[in-house]
Amino acid sequence: MFKDTIKSSRLLLLLAVITLLYACNDKKDNGVVFVKEIPAKEDTTKAYLHQVENYKKDKNYLTVFYKYYNQQIAAHKYINAAEILDIACVYLADSYDYNEVFLATINEFNTKYRKEVPALKTTFVDAYLAHYYEDKSNLKKAAEYHKNITLLEPNDYKSCYKTARAYYDLSYIYYIMGKQNLSLVANQKSFEYFTKINNPKGFAFVYSNYANIYTAIGDKKRAIKNADLAIKTYKSIDNTYNVYIGLINKIAIYDFMNDSRKTALIDSTYQAFNHSTEDGKILKLKIFDFKIENLVQANKLPEAKKVIDELKPIVEEINSEDLTLEYKVALAQYEIKKNPNYSNFSDIKKALPTLITNQQYEKVNMFYGVLQISALQNNDFKNAFSIEKDKRIIADSISDIATRGKIAELETIYETEKKEQQITLQKTTILNKNTTIALLASLFLGLFLTVVVYITRQKQKKLKLEKQNVQQYTKQLLEKTEEERKRIASDLHDSVSHELLSLKNSFEEKNDITNTKIDSIINDIRIISRNLHPIMFDKIGLKASVEQLIERAQSVNDFMVTADVEYNESLSTADELQVYRIIQEALSNIIKYANAVAAKITIQEKNNSIFIEIKDNGKGFNVSEKLNGKNAFGLHNIIERSRAIGGEAKINSDTNGTVISIEIKKQ
Repeated sequence: MFKDTIKSSRLLLLLAVITLLYACNDKKDNGVVFVKEIPAKEDTTKAYLHQVENYKKDKNYLTVFYKYYNQQIAAHKYINAAEILDIACVYLADSYDYNEVFLATINEFNTKYRKEVPALKTTFVDAYLAHYYEDKSNLKKAAEYHKNITLLEPNDYKSCYKTARAYYDLSYIYYIMGKQNLSLVANQKSFEYFTKINNPKGFAFVYSNYANIYTAIGDKKRAIKNADLAIKTYKSIDNTYNVYIGLINKIAIYDFMNDSRKTALIDSTYQAFNHSTEDGKILKLKIFDFKIENLVQANKLPEAKKVIDELKPIVEEINSEDLTLEYKVALAQYEIKKNPNYSNFSDIKKALPTLITNQQYEKVNMFYGVLQISALQNNDFKNAFSIEKDKRIIADSISDIATRGKIAELETIYETEKKEQQITLQKTTILNKNTTIALLASLFLGLFLTVVVYITRQKQKKLKLEKQNVQQYTKQLLEKTEEERKRIASDLHDSVSHELLSLKNSFEEKNDITNTKIDSIINDIRIISRNLHPIMFDKIGLKASVEQLIERAQSVNDFMVTADVEYNESLSTADELQVYRIIQEALSNIIKYANAVAAKITIQEKNNSIFIEIKDNGKGFNVSEKLNGKNAFGLHNIIERSRAIGGEAKINSDTNGTVISIEIKKQ
């Protein structure tokens, strides 16, 4: 259990890092690589086949398709044939239409003509076959076909979308199979490719998969947050169909988490769908399946029967094993509620072994749920407990967050019955001696642990106090140093500099050499004064002072420095001055030792932290070796100043340059 907790914690950390990465990437320029092409003008038949409304409403659509496709094959126009086959694949797969005739067409193209077309223009074959095997619950086979697509590097908008979608589908399959680490990696790859084409719908896909992964590892807050992000994104692009898909996904999360809000969300989604113009049969099946469950639980059996009868012809029309099984689960829930002795679960029991073999764990859990409800209604607690143990194994295969409460409850009921059957055969004697020894041992162990905990806490308090004292001393030392620097700078600027200026003006006869020397001295004094304490820092603040520092560094050293400062003056002036000194020290090191041509300074506020990054493209150095050497005062200065204001500095360096990263927690 401890190892499982560590595993989940690591996955949470990895998720947080990747979420931060895609949030940062999204904030910049979205990394767009491929722009959507303007479609070329198509002939009348091809334009007809391209219209999804024709596929949905015209019964002759496939007849027109086969005729046109065969004409292109006969004329050896294989690329054109591939393009319209691609169109049909998308429409049929989205509708779960896996009829044998079309499947034979796909297989024939795959074996005979695919090699005549560039590989990136034939990935639709793998995509269609992947969805076909997914519908047949053969997830391993489906994953193999999706992987085939990801092996190719896209070269335009369409191929990039196909790659991104393949990674998205692969991530979802891994989630179902319980391989959350693989799901996470595939989902991030999906995001990267959707970013290259700046596709909002794709970003919503990614949010949905993050919601699934967070659900699997038990992080309800982030799961709901990502589900809502997906819905919000779909709404922003006016994609009503996928808004409902997002709502269905959110319902599934509530269901997995046993969240009481599930019932209300099902009802509101059902009402919205009934009052909308959306007529998707797949949507209707999924939403109505949930509604049947609600009505059955509320004991509204006549209403549930009405919804079941409304769905029946749609289930028969759609050629999908996956959706048919979901409908049978809803039907079984109704039959069990109607008749507690109902036991016709042959279809469900028959499907279970194949689903388990193919790691279709979500469906397995759903089927076990139906069988368990039946066992509980018949007071068969032994069987209910046995099913719960099987469910626990399946849930652990999906993640490591299976709740133990319900298991304990069922186990107690079952064990109670078992004990009642054996109570007449047992003697009610208590081994007082063993009990006493056990109690004494427990007491001794408890005292020992208490002492250990007390000593450990005292040591921790002492170390914490010492650390605070050192930090406070360092901070006070730096502040006193800055005060002294400020005084000296003021004296140089206001006294010596003015005296020299007065001396210069007092000469009755102008002497160019004398004036030049005095100007040079005044300039040197100004530079010394500015280095001791930045002029006007207390008035203009950190951002403007850093900009002045960069401007001077560029003008004096012929060196390019850029800055990206997003700072809202949330630190004290004393702490801001330490940040300025850190940047000043880092820039000085870069100019003196790095042999760099450019540097960049970034200051950003996020939530309760301030992030500072100083990056250069110099020759780099061995950080560990340098810090342990004798000439590392500048680097130690940066580290200690960071600590003094509650921050932590990290230095990374290689032959590509050096990056100093500092995170300061707001007080």
